[in-house]
Amino acid sequence: MARAIGLDIGTFAVRAVELSIDDVPKLVRFGQVALPRGVVRDGEVVDPASVSAAIRRLWSEAGFRSKRVVLGVANQRVIVRQAEMPAMSEEELSAALRFEAQELIPIPIDDAILDFQVLEHLQGGDNGDRVRILLAAAQQDMIRTHVRAVDDAGLRVAMVDVIPFALVRALARPGGEVLGSTGRAEAIVCVGAGVTNVVVHENGVPRFVRVLLVGGDDITDAIARELDVEPDAAEDFKRRAGNPASDADVDRAAEVVAAQLGPLVEEIRGSLEYYVAQAESLELERVLITGGGSRIPGLLERLQQALGGRVESAHVLETLDVGKVGLSEEELGEAEQLLTVPTGLALGGAPLPRGVRRISLLPSEVAVVREERRQATLVGALVAVLAVILVGLWAARGSQVSDQRHKAEAAEAKQASLQRQVGSLQGVTKLDGDISQREQGVRSVLSNDVAWTRFITDVASVMPSDVWMTSFQGTSGSPAKVIFNLNGFDHTSTARWLLRIGDLSSVTGLWVPSSTKSTNLVTFSSNANLTPSSYAKDRVDNYIGANP
Repeated sequence: MARAIGLDIGTFAVRAVELSIDDVPKLVRFGQVALPRGVVRDGEVVDPASVSAAIRRLWSEAGFRSKRVVLGVANQRVIVRQAEMPAMSEEELSAALRFEAQELIPIPIDDAILDFQVLEHLQGGDNGDRVRILLAAAQQDMIRTHVRAVDDAGLRVAMVDVIPFALVRALARPGGEVLGSTGRAEAIVCVGAGVTNVVVHENGVPRFVRVLLVGGDDITDAIARELDVEPDAAEDFKRRAGNPASDADVDRAAEVVAAQLGPLVEEIRGSLEYYVAQAESLELERVLITGGGSRIPGLLERLQQALGGRVESAHVLETLDVGKVGLSEEELGEAEQLLTVPTGLALGGAPLPRGVRRISLLPSEVAVVREERRQATLVGALVAVLAVILVGLWAARGSQVSDQRHKAEAAEAKQASLQRQVGSLQGVTKLDGDISQREQGVRSVLSNDVAWTRFITDVASVMPSDVWMTSFQGTSGSPAKVIFNLNGFDHTSTARWLLRIGDLSSVTGLWVPSSTKSTNLVTFSSNANLTPSSYAKDRVDNYIGANP
């Protein structure tokens, strides 16, 4: 039975949910730890060290065992768009998006992390078969900061999810109430302290996403200014504003809440009206409200008045089994609106059927580094095993020599015994010679071995963006050789390949023996010899355990 953990870094708290994934997911663990003010602002981590400390404390206090998490992001530097493109394989779509996406997102392509999911295949038409994709993009430095905060806490980010997608996953899954074939859409509004996420989905497929930089903390700040109190006191007044009280400060806070709800409600209403105004939009069946800010007194009623439709609170616990999480029913009920986001993130960590993929904004270099670490660990383990074997052989042989010498000293008076001991020592000398000969054989075999992982990484780092590799063949030896088979958009792609790859110190004699131009594609091969700088020079010493 698979388990997954979703981690939500909010404005004032880090929260995590662990699910046991089965036919009906089970909530097995939940925890949250407060963050100092200003550590996270507008959905972005500005103080990674403080966030890391809070996550370490969360793992310690809540007892999470796994260190593999699905991380969520939502801020103004996360963009979600739908687009149509010519029908092609996912690998070709991924390459083509680097050229098409600049028209769709306000982030420079070189600064962006992109991923996509095919929503549907569109048949025929004047432009041939096409596909509709859901594109997600984010500013890479922002994503790296979030991932670094988690890594520094000792955890491993398996996937970077877009929080609006997690909301749909948590509240619009089969098994709960779904839209079926009504031909209508559903909106989910998650009101946080600093960020409000609005997502509209049609039968579980996100069609519209908007991230608003407004939330419950704006109302808290207004109360703090009006009553001249600290933010913590203002937050308390805000929560009590919905209850009749004789406390004058609570009454004044209620007036501030009523006044400040207007801008928040208008932002939400404006976003949903924008969706409805689109040509292909469907009528909204209902609007679900969740998030910690959804508990602001009067918000639900104001939204019902503004939207004039079916507006209700979301209940993520209705779609979950609940295990022994250490919370009473009352405590779970109070925390339910905080569970939606991390629950949706955890569901994103569930195993997928073959051929199905989810959007992830995890930086590609993180995956590369992890693969290199995995390979280094395997090599290190192999070297350690070999070292243990060699040490064992050496110790065993040393013990045998010691025994023989002891016997020789004990039988010193007997010439015959001495001759037998000399014979034994000659056998040891022969063994030492065999070991030396085998060591030379190892050095001969591995001296021209190529560090292929490092070489491929170097090639990938300089390969032009308009060239992609279809196959690769490499042979070790003296000299080592490589053969690339590649595609590009035109012959200038071939020229850029020669310029970029030719600058590598590990390559010499780079040339293109064949190049074929078709209508929209250039197919060419490229050969080269490898210089000694590509060899894995330290592999021999690591293998036999000698000093460099």
